[in-house]
Order: sequence, then C-alpha cells, then structure tokens
Amino acid sequence: MARKRRTQADMDERIIRQIDSLVGRRKRSQFLERAAIAQLRLEALKAWGRFRERLKGRGVTLEDYYAAREELEGRGG
Repeated sequence: MARKRRTQADMDERIIRQIDSLVGRRKRSQFLERAAIAQLRLEALKAWGRFRERLKGRGVTLEDYYAAREELEGRGG
C-alpha cells in the first residue's frame, strides 16, 4: 500500500459543497484521490494517442517508445 502524504489545495467553495453533499466531509480526500487517478489515466490515454499519431505510416522505433515514455514519466504517470 502506498504511503499517504498530506497536501493542501484551494478549491471553489461550491465544488467542495457538492463533493461533501455527495460523499460527506469524512470521505472528501478519498473522493479527490479517485478523481485525480481518473484524470491521470485520461492524460496517459491522451499521451498514448499523440504517440500513435506520430507513428502513423511508419514502424515503431525504440526512439519513439522512449520519447513517449519520458513524457509520461515527466508528468508522474
């Protein structure tokens, strides 16, 4: 299991109220963590799509693979 770290984020009060009304105050962090994971997956899929576009019409090379991998790792994905 991954180690947890405390962080602070400034958010619009309306968004916080919506989250709290949906999951409750005590589950806010859990909700935000799941939302962040979903967004990270979406960003990884977008990066994969850009990688595939660069490969259109040619074979995959190690240079292409490592460039895309570095881009994802640079974002923590």
